Amino acid sequence: MSNDHRKSPGEDKDRQVVVSVRFPSELLDRIQAMAAVTSTTANALIREGMEAYVQQRAASPEFKKASETYIAQAQARVATVLGTAGEARAARG
Repeated sequence: MSNDHRKSPGEDKDRQVVVSVRFPSELLDRIQAMAAVTSTTANALIREGMEAYVQQRAASPEFKKASETYIAQAQARVATVLGTAGEARAARG
């Protein structure tokens, strides 16, 4: 008998993973103080801050350019694996 647990469509959305992150002690002190003043946790404050950072960076022209470069490089690698790299270069002209 299988122990395979079927998840509902929204269940993975709230899944959290524990990670280890190093902070300079002064920054951690500031984060913990801000969390105490705003009646939240340091974890919540860090998550909110990272969410805002990722959204801001993803909307930047620098990220758009970097993502286009990343995609082109990934496509070139896949073409190499498939043996179609020469065809792709010829098509670009």
